[in-house]
Amino acid sequence: MSSTPNQLLNRTLIVLGAGLAIATGVVFAAHESGSGDPGAQQSAGPAKAVDKVPIKDFLFKPDAITVPVGTSITFTNEDSAPHTATSGQPPGADGVFDTGNLTKGESKRVTVSEAGTFAYYCQLHPFMKGTVIVK
Repeated sequence: MSSTPNQLLNRTLIVLGAGLAIATGVVFAAHESGSGDPGAQQSAGPAKAVDKVPIKDFLFKPDAITVPVGTSITFTNEDSAPHTATSGQPPGADGVFDTGNLTKGESKRVTVSEAGTFAYYCQLHPFMKGTVIVK
């Protein structure tokens, strides 16, 4: 039994649609997981109200948070490489907070007791940056 031109067209459209759906999912998944390049530039998204910041894939996740004055923020290293969360701009710490070196699985809590916007970075990987907004 042979197919009509309309049946062939329908099959072709179904195959193309499925391919497009798969390709879209792959691109979306790649975007959500980051570029994989530890040297890639981070863009600061809107600050999120959280008090825990995992360090994973050479990124602070999220890279911008908002907390009330006096909140303890917990930084946890989920990477195999050591990291710090040090307030200031590379290469100089400003002394507001510093976790010191965190190896895989280690956490450190820091408290910011004054309102303001505080940039921070990893002293070992200065391209890793974040922001804490304290209100």
